[in-house]
Amino acid sequence: MNARFTRFALVAGTVAVTTLGPSVQAQALPACASNAICLWRFQDGTGELYTWRGGYVDLPSRFTDHVGSFRANRTGAFVDWASGKECHSVRKGDYASNYSGRFGSKIDAVGDNC
Repeated sequence: MNARFTRFALVAGTVAVTTLGPSVQAQALPACASNAICLWRFQDGTGELYTWRGGYVDLPSRFTDHVGSFRANRTGAFVDWASGKECHSVRKGDYASNYSGRFGSKIDAVGDNC
């Protein structure tokens, strides 16, 4: 009976550790104004916020190559001028909670289209 109880305890313990182990949930980005694209300096919508509402705009220097996350509530385009023009289209509903390792480390401007 002890062997049976030990086996049960091991299985139950394994299930508990697997189920209750450390969970890492993606944090939801904060809301962004209607018909705007919101850019945050840091991931998960933290840090300073820049709200773009249309037209071509060079980003403020503190955002140039330093966009950690974004949420798009309209279409637009992210532009990098480092070696010619590289452009990424953004559609309404697009977002990234950790954009700094991707195009967020290159973005120089935001515009209506590529």
